Parts: sequence; C-alpha cells; structure tokens
Amino acid sequence: MFKEKCGCMKLCPVSLGLALGLACGLGVFLWSIWVMYFGVTPMMAEYHIPVLSLKEGTIHALWAFLKGFVFGFFVALFYDLISCCCKSKWCCKKGCECGSGKDKPEAGK
Repeated sequence: MFKEKCGCMKLCPVSLGLALGLACGLGVFLWSIWVMYFGVTPMMAEYHIPVLSLKEGTIHALWAFLKGFVFGFFVALFYDLISCCCKSKWCCKKGCECGSGKDKPEAGK
C-alpha cells in the first residue's frame, strides 16, 4: 500500500495478485499432496474424481496461481478506482483536492 497526495491509500495490483496467487497455488499444491498420501474424501469418491499424480497436482497449482493472480490484480484495480477516484460528495473527504486540478503545477511559474 502506498499513500497518494490526497491521503487515499492505494493497493499495488501486482503485489496483491502475487500474494493471492501464491496462496491459492500453494493451497492447491498442498491439497493435492495430501490427497496423494491419504486418499480421496468420501465426496470425491462419490463423484468419481480420481486421485491426482504429482504432475497433475502441479498443473492444477499453476492454474490456481494464475487465477489467483488475475483475481487479486483486478480486485486491487477496482479497489483503487472506487476508493481513490470516486468524486461524489459522499466519498470524498472535505479538503481533499484529488482530481480538482489544484495539485498540478501551473504553467509559467
């Protein structure tokens, strides 16, 4: 997170995407190792879901990393858009000069 001139906090989309992607990918990878060693759950057996091999578990973990990264990236972008770029009277703090043009340097000075 970093702070803008007007006081609003912004999220870095890449950082949040990496954090969420790593958490998702690691969770799926650990789950696939758990299933390889301890067997399938009754619900998985009911739906005839096969036990994953290490190669398939790694592929699923990479997909989970990619999906988590994309989701976290867009969540951060939408958060920044909503929290810092909202210009309605209910969102902005009094005295906040974001988007008003007052923080831009004047030409000729």
